[in-house]
Amino acid sequence: MKVTRSIGFIPQDTTITLGDPVFIDIKNPQTPFTVHGVSDGYRRAPAAVCEATSDAVKMLGSYSTGVRVRFRTDSDYIVLHAKVNDPDGSGVLSGVVRFAFDMYSRDGGETKLCGVFVPSQGPDKDYIESRLRVEPKMRDYIIHFPLFCQVSEVAIALREGCELLPPEPYKYTTPVVFYGSSIVNGVGASHPFNTYPAIVSDMLDTDYINLGFSGAARAEEAIMNYISGLKMSVFVYDYDYNAPTPEYLEKTHYAGYKIFRAAQPTTPVIFASKPDYHHAQVEVNEHRRQIVIATYKRALAEGDENVAFVDGSLMYPAEERMYATFDGCHPNDYGYLCMARAFAVPLRKFIENNR
Repeated sequence: MKVTRSIGFIPQDTTITLGDPVFIDIKNPQTPFTVHGVSDGYRRAPAAVCEATSDAVKMLGSYSTGVRVRFRTDSDYIVLHAKVNDPDGSGVLSGVVRFAFDMYSRDGGETKLCGVFVPSQGPDKDYIESRLRVEPKMRDYIIHFPLFCQVSEVAIALREGCELLPPEPYKYTTPVVFYGSSIVNGVGASHPFNTYPAIVSDMLDTDYINLGFSGAARAEEAIMNYISGLKMSVFVYDYDYNAPTPEYLEKTHYAGYKIFRAAQPTTPVIFASKPDYHHAQVEVNEHRRQIVIATYKRALAEGDENVAFVDGSLMYPAEERMYATFDGCHPNDYGYLCMARAFAVPLRKFIENNR
C-alpha cells in the first residue's frame, strides 16, 4: 500500500514534523503491520491470569517484553512514537533498558541492527519518540518492544509516498513459548533484541512468546494452566532460578510439567537449569539441577520422547564465564548469546521434526 495522509494522523505531542512523516497506528486493521507476542493490547499475558497468579505477575504480565511489530517498507526513515509507563519505578535499570525499543532490518535472510529508539523526552513525559534513518530500499523491519514497562499506544511514521507492505512471514509461524525468571525476561540485556528468546527466534526464524517474570516465575497452577492452553510449537520450561528453595522446586517442577502434559500430550518440552551455576552456592545449584534432571528422566521413563534438557552449568564456555554476566547472576549480551546457542540445538530439532 502507498503511505498517504488518509491512513495517518499527527500525534498531539510529536516533535517530528520535517520530512513529510505519516504517523500510522500499528493496530490499524487497514495496514499490513503484524504484531507478535501479545495477548491483548500490548501486554503479554491476560490480566485475569496474572492476577490469579501473584501480585508480582499482575504487574509484570502487563509489560511488553517479547512483543514485536514487523513490516516491509522502502521509506528512508522510520519514526517510533509510543506511550509508555513504568508502574514499578525501579531505579536499578537505566531508562534505555526499561523504555527503549530497538529495530532490525532483515534482507535476504540477513539480520542487521538499525539502531535503538531511546527515551529522550525527559522523566516528566509519558511517551518516547525518535527517528532512525535507513537506506531507501525495500526490506523487512522488526521493532522489539521494551522489556520493563507498559506500552499503551504505538505509531510508526514513514515518509509520505513510500510503500508499506506485509513482512515476510516467519519460517515457523507457530510460536515457541518461553516461561521462566528474570533471565527469560531479559535482565542484563542492553536492549530488547538481546534476550535469549529473541536471539533464538532470529536464529531459527520462528515466532515466540516471552513469559519471563522477574523474580516471580514459580510454576503456580494459574499460570501453568494458562500456558497449557496456548498454541505453540515447543514449550521452554526455565524457572529454576525463581523457585525460592530446592524443596519448592522439587514440589512444583514435575507437577507443573504434568499440568502441561495433561493439556498438550505431544508438544515438545525443554527443561532447563539455571545458568549462573558456578557463581555461588554451587552445592545448592547442583541440588536444583538434579531436581530438573529428575523431571526430565521421569518423563523419559514414562515414555515421553518429546522432552529435552538444557544444562545451565554448561551454557557459558568455562574460560569465558567471567565475561558472560551483568552482575554475576544475570547474563549480559554475550551471556544471552551463549544461552541462545544452547537452546537452539534442541529447539531446531523439535521445530523441524514437528512442522
